[in-house]
Amino acid sequence: MTRTTLAERIRSRLPELTKAERRVAHVLLGRYPLAGLETVQALARRAGVSTASVLRFTGKLGFASYTAFQSELREQLAATLQSPLTRYRDGDAEPAVGNAGFVHRHLAEIRAALAEAESLVVESEIEAAVALLADTRRPVYLLGGRYSGRIAGYMADLLRGVRPHIVHIDGQTQKWADHLLDVDRRTVLVCFDFRRYQPDVLSFAEHAAKRGARILLITDPWHSAIERVAAHVLPVPVAAPSIYDSLAPALALVEGLVGALARRLGDRARSRIEAQEELRVPFRSVPAEPDQR
Repeated sequence: MTRTTLAERIRSRLPELTKAERRVAHVLLGRYPLAGLETVQALARRAGVSTASVLRFTGKLGFASYTAFQSELREQLAATLQSPLTRYRDGDAEPAVGNAGFVHRHLAEIRAALAEAESLVVESEIEAAVALLADTRRPVYLLGGRYSGRIAGYMADLLRGVRPHIVHIDGQTQKWADHLLDVDRRTVLVCFDFRRYQPDVLSFAEHAAKRGARILLITDPWHSAIERVAAHVLPVPVAAPSIYDSLAPALALVEGLVGALARRLGDRARSRIEAQEELRVPFRSVPAEPDQR
């Protein structure tokens, strides 16, 4: 099971912090995780508080010392930097198993990850995300990274069936800026960003936020930096025994969100799907090109 991240622990403790401790918390969350890697004196100066306030803050998070706090932060940061190559190296120490045994283990861990996703995603965030997507006056843009962009495209295809004004941003990154021309305060941007986070996806999200877009972030338990500008965050587990992270929980979340949206839109979604089916009829049996030889 995925351990709660420090960022999540900090957010959960905000109501019980003193004014000075909240200043430390906001500095950490605003520059997470880099601010936490500074010395205690540097963090105190940045927050405008005493070093004693910083130490009281980390104590309330359950750490006996600032060094222990930084150790866990570095451990969590290392987890976000895993790559297929490091997984190969780590796998050298694992006991050898047959192919069928590995696949069964992989499927079992994905099953556990799906169960974990239920506890990671906050119910109020799901309700807010569905409500945002249900406002059909708002255009919805979807963007992902090298691999997660495929889920963004899949979600765009599903959304297009139940509501209008859906745009999947893909292709060359140099062309992404063109989409920003039409982004404004009515826009919803759904971003998919997972560990080994992509700077270009973050940059697009930041520029969209500056233009007033409401951002829905689907990310991993360690949270992409896009969280700083996101209105709503839906984290899902990604760890798997394979050399690659699993996007299966994210895919399941997407299907659930679109299913909930269709239920909320009711007859409007049904009418759109009926029209879509009618429009597809002429394209179901397109005759083959005549032989020109």
